[in-house]
Amino acid sequence: MKRHLSYTQLYLMALPALLYFFVFSVYPLVQGFWVSLQEPLLLGGGRFVGLENYRAVLDDPAFWRALQNTLFLGGGMLAVGVLAPLVLAILLHEAPFGPLRNLTQSVTYTPHLFSWVVVGGIWIQVLAPDGGLVNGVIEALGGRPVHFLAETALVKPLFVLLAGWKELGYNAVIYYAAISALDPTLYEAATVDGARRWQRVRFITLPLLRPTVTIVLVLTAVGVLRMFDQIFVLRNAATTRSVDVVMTYVYDRGIAGFRLGEAAAASFLVVAVGLVMLLFLRRVLRVDRVDG
Repeated sequence: MKRHLSYTQLYLMALPALLYFFVFSVYPLVQGFWVSLQEPLLLGGGRFVGLENYRAVLDDPAFWRALQNTLFLGGGMLAVGVLAPLVLAILLHEAPFGPLRNLTQSVTYTPHLFSWVVVGGIWIQVLAPDGGLVNGVIEALGGRPVHFLAETALVKPLFVLLAGWKELGYNAVIYYAAISALDPTLYEAATVDGARRWQRVRFITLPLLRPTVTIVLVLTAVGVLRMFDQIFVLRNAATTRSVDVVMTYVYDRGIAGFRLGEAAAASFLVVAVGLVMLLFLRRVLRVDRVDG
């Protein structure tokens, strides 16, 4: 009886979290799917159209262009967002001067604390062709101003680098914490055996960081399909076709174009792509065997 009562108390403690999850996750998901099967009216209600909205989205070249941009930008962000912080964390761990290490961590982590509205505004000013810091240096060296955010050949790599720069410190903190938790006796034994610093990193640090790299990779991959703020803030009329992603496509269809059914259908197609991607990563990375 007492045991049953204790379980009842645990269930009651979990009830608010379950209600929150149902109200703010499950219900909107079900409601959104229902909207995707309708042609909604602004004043409420709508006409059931079945899979017409999905057919309209799949027949829209703009959706496939946005999906292609998402995969291109996402692939670049995935590579930069996983590898660059790993290199930084290893360098910080090997740095002999503690104050410099702490300063570097603080400086690289700070951009993560600000929204893309703030960060994007800063970079728009820094990269501005007239009076921007970068173009000021280029002109001082005898070059011509470059419209970084208006050049279709530059904007995609630039977006990848900016996203990697913003999240560099956050992911580096995750890696650094994992490296700091490794058994120091492994490094001491390797040093006694004559292993150099690079050899210790290659044969001890990197293999033992595989679970952490997997976690960072999965978390970054999940965020790829949800990217919106950076694109919305930094895009302009000259680069819209080159950088629009699926989330901006949903925004343009649903909010700007009042085509709510198509926007909901596009959202669920994004969910389907995300599930396929996560299942692929799960199989390739063998997530279930990370701890083994």
